[in-house]
Amino acid sequence: NSAKLRELVLQALDRNQEASVELKGFVDAELISRKDFNNIKIDSGYINNKYYYSVLLEFSDPLLNRFAIYDDELRLYLIDKSLNGNLSAQWAAKENRNFVFVQERFLTKDVLNIERLSIYEVFDTTAGLVYRSISKFVKNKITSTQIIEKISTDFIVTEISGKTDFNVINQVDTFYFYP
Repeated sequence: NSAKLRELVLQALDRNQEASVELKGFVDAELISRKDFNNIKIDSGYINNKYYYSVLLEFSDPLLNRFAIYDDELRLYLIDKSLNGNLSAQWAAKENRNFVFVQERFLTKDVLNIERLSIYEVFDTTAGLVYRSISKFVKNKITSTQIIEKISTDFIVTEISGKTDFNVINQVDTFYFYP
């Protein structure tokens, strides 16, 4: 459950070897003894009569951020170490498929505000990244967005819009799933 996962992460950060082994690499050598994390966020999804958990560990240094998916027996499905900024996760079911949407919010070079969306699909025995793209871009108070409009069995449809570039307003983009 969520409380147990949170406790395991805290124990692993505190050099507890048993907790580290149980988390299967989520807390690696880079993170051991680090107490300067911003947040630990754990959420769950219920898929095919089984609970799955997403774990976000956020640091000020984005190189240390971690995201993982476990099932209710603490089997590891995925670890992603490539996330930046402030993180949030949300579970969703679409077209009989199960996803975790992870949103990243960060500032680059003190000039650009960027939000990036990663979508992970969760299956019975594994999970994988199926989509990653910029979802919001702000420069000089000018905003462009890319919003998920539809997820089908074969593709993801997004709508791209920007306030000043009329060539971009309501532009549609399609991303295909490959078997």
